[in-house]
Amino acid sequence: MDQTLINWVFAGGGAAFGWVLKVVWDAIQELKRDLREIEKDVVRRDDFKDVIKEIKDDMKDGFNKIDSTLGVLFKKIDHLNEK
Repeated sequence: MDQTLINWVFAGGGAAFGWVLKVVWDAIQELKRDLREIEKDVVRRDDFKDVIKEIKDDMKDGFNKIDSTLGVLFKKIDHLNEK
């Protein structure tokens, strides 16, 4: 085989291999960008638990206030019914 032909074959193979590596590299970079965007939108589990705990505590306080208000109202109603 002629050396020029061998050189052309290796050059073509190298160019094809380089093109494949470039496509793979670009795909990986795009996936990294997408992952960063997803991470911005995703709430960490610990943060979610903290928020849920705060909501539950607020709800307990609210229900305790409602319960005490209803207790006062029922006592007044009972007091009126006793008369």
